[in-house]
Amino acid sequence: MNYSPQQLSEFPWIASSGTLREEDLLPRFWGIADQIGATIPDTLLARLQCLVGEDSSEADWDSELATHACFELIEFLCDAAPAGFYFGASDGDGACFGFWVTEAWANALDHMGLGNCDPAGWAELIAELESDGINPENIEDSYEGTAEGWSEERAGADYAQTLVDELGLLKAAEWPFSCIDWAGAWRELEMGDGYRLHSIGAGDWLVFRNV
Repeated sequence: MNYSPQQLSEFPWIASSGTLREEDLLPRFWGIADQIGATIPDTLLARLQCLVGEDSSEADWDSELATHACFELIEFLCDAAPAGFYFGASDGDGACFGFWVTEAWANALDHMGLGNCDPAGWAELIAELESDGINPENIEDSYEGTAEGWSEERAGADYAQTLVDELGLLKAAEWPFSCIDWAGAWRELEMGDGYRLHSIGAGDWLVFRNV
């Protein structure tokens, strides 16, 4: 699911830690669903109310029903996770439950050198990239590096000049020497090969192209 930047900044990335008791996990997971505004299906909601609702009692507790409800709630929260994330136990701590970036996207972020970002920043970027048709399967072919600039136009011009330096172009009748300036060179990259930029803040941009 996609969430707004404000929602992601307040997102409950860690849901529970230090316990595997279903009588502890069920109300915590239920509370997480309410916090992120995800509507629990009526059948599952009825089970939760019976097991750990305000009017439930010890006599209402059913261990087998609780186990099934816990699995259902984990699957539900997984479906409600931000784009590129899943809900479950941490790889390093089976008693720590929360929202974690998928292995595929973790590898893609690492490929782009983005291994030290907060989950909210990752989730916002992943949602933006996926809406642009960029995913872990095509990231290695579409990712072209980084650019710097206080605006998208300036960053594009910076990348066009860097690309020419990397290619070792000195004189040519074609691009980029057919352009008036580096901003024009960038516009030709945009129109010709589908180059585009995605901001990661602080004047830094990721560069992609059509594949």
